[in-house]
Amino acid sequence: MTEACQHLHEVLSRLPRFKREDLAQVPKNGIYVLFEKGEAAHDGDRIVRIGTHRGQNNLPSRIREHLYESNKDRSIFRKHVGRCLLAKASDPFLPQWELDLTAKASRALNEHKVNKARLLEVEADVTRYMVENFSFAVFRFDDEADRRQYEECLLSTIYACPECGPSEAWLGKHHPNSEVIRKCGLWNIQNLSGKVLSRGDAKRVIEAGLSATKG
Repeated sequence: MTEACQHLHEVLSRLPRFKREDLAQVPKNGIYVLFEKGEAAHDGDRIVRIGTHRGQNNLPSRIREHLYESNKDRSIFRKHVGRCLLAKASDPFLPQWELDLTAKASRALNEHKVNKARLLEVEADVTRYMVENFSFAVFRFDDEADRRQYEECLLSTIYACPECGPSEAWLGKHHPNSEVIRKCGLWNIQNLSGKVLSRGDAKRVIEAGLSATKG
């Protein structure tokens, strides 16, 4: 598993990196791989999150929701980062951050409990952290079943690797209620127990994605 994970890091960390201004160049379907400032593994940048999207042609918009749009209830990733920023600062707003304001029933139940001005401030803090600390690479998979299967295999392989832990300063170590995130160093809590790839399997998955990206 260590050899497979090392191969994933060696190849994926060399892919072109995207930021907010590059979203128009991102393939419409595929898998994204996130790297975070200050995090290293296998003699290079450490992968801290892998994700994909539901439906077709939604990869750029899903990345935008995660990294750049101020709505934590549409992105569990944003919610995790906000939790950690608030917990690190011992900020009493944390219980309000946890409240879901997306569905009509949830808004009716919770909206009056939330300081809206403070919510906007924390959303801005999360976006600022995302912009300043994350870059991402992508590779294309047009078939939804393929990208969901490969997402799980890639995540499981990194999760199982004993050499991919977080740094002492990693923000995720402040997560208030996920021991998985605190210990494994990934901003993921699902799809971590699937098939662990061999080095040959990892190579084939990456080559399939890169071939489609170039095509």
